[in-house]
Amino acid sequence: MTRAVLCIDPPAFCTTVEALVAPALRSRPVAVAAPGADRATVLALSPEAHAAGITRGMPVRQAKKRCPDLVFLPPNPRLYARASAALHDIFRRYAPVIEPRGYGHAYLDVTGTGALFGPPVDVALRIHREARSGIRLPVTVGVGTNKLVTTVAAGQRNTDPGDRTRRDAIVPVPDGGEADFLSPHRVALLPDVAEQIRERLDDYQLERIGQVAAVGAPALGQVFGRAGAELHAKARGIDPRPVLPPAVRREFRAAHTLTTDTNDLGVLLALLRRLTERLGATLRHRHLVSRRLRLDLAYADYSTSRRIVTLPGAALDVALLDAARRAFTLANTKRIAVRTVALAAEQLAEMEMQMELFGVAGTDRRERREAAQEREQALQASIDQIRGRWGVPSVARGSGGRTDEGGRGASAEAVRRGAEWGG
Repeated sequence: MTRAVLCIDPPAFCTTVEALVAPALRSRPVAVAAPGADRATVLALSPEAHAAGITRGMPVRQAKKRCPDLVFLPPNPRLYARASAALHDIFRRYAPVIEPRGYGHAYLDVTGTGALFGPPVDVALRIHREARSGIRLPVTVGVGTNKLVTTVAAGQRNTDPGDRTRRDAIVPVPDGGEADFLSPHRVALLPDVAEQIRERLDDYQLERIGQVAAVGAPALGQVFGRAGAELHAKARGIDPRPVLPPAVRREFRAAHTLTTDTNDLGVLLALLRRLTERLGATLRHRHLVSRRLRLDLAYADYSTSRRIVTLPGAALDVALLDAARRAFTLANTKRIAVRTVALAAEQLAEMEMQMELFGVAGTDRRERREAAQEREQALQASIDQIRGRWGVPSVARGSGGRTDEGGRGASAEAVRRGAEWGG
């Protein structure tokens, strides 16, 4: 079944809500900034302020010089939260899965709701109409098969702040037409592209997404490494990220506070093993992989340390444990005892799409890698089967016949025999 995703983007949400409360602000340049701070910056702005040359993050002093008529308002989180909650009440009528993105903004997964509400475009029209008539908020809705193309679809309507009709619309992207839709748009609209990559693309005079797609994955990989393959996939409109509600996202974090603070590496590495096994089981249950692992340490003196390491799209215990150990080595720079260890799987993607996304190497190399992945996944499935029947402690991974920190070991052959015995 083809995925159906909506990206809800209420343009200039904060200043629009402020203008609903105070109609005198309509059609005036308005900016939201913390009052009384010497180094305050613009947090949000109206289309009129944007047209006057004001940008988010601009210092207040500079904004005042650029636009003397600019009206400054202090942030009003309660007002924004109420308006956002009203919008989400509308979303919940039509979407079983909602991923908030801040005040008023959200991704909606409406896959499989056609029998109830019709095609995804019809759902978008209903939400658009109810937001307008019910709470008087304009919304731009991108409609497509994934989060990336819907984000661009909704975001490109905000590039012309002077044309209000373009900022309150439904923008559908047909299934199979993702690359054609993205091609004429600026690279700046692609989400989650590192600033150094954007600068390098600018150096090569690659300004349009279609130009990046035409370069090809091998050439981009030579310049940007693994990030080049991701960039090429984005330029073609491929995005394996699922729509995840906050409750599900919390499942991909595992933490443990020790009863006794310690810097005993044996204890800490055994703890990392247990945490990664928990994360791996959750990822596999959800048919997801993680491309980044974050490790947080809290010490006995209440100081903290954090490191983030990349992953090759992993849901296997062995890959997660290897990444966790690397992150721990980088993060644990103090001699103070550790109190809490926390791991979080980030940049989640659907398992099947992730394997297809990075199948860009040569045929022989790709086949060997896929065969190795199949063997690792078969072994992991056997381990999960044994643990499901006999409990997590029934299997512990070993290497080369040696035991792990807990004194236990398990070879691949032993796991295979265990799976056969376990039925």
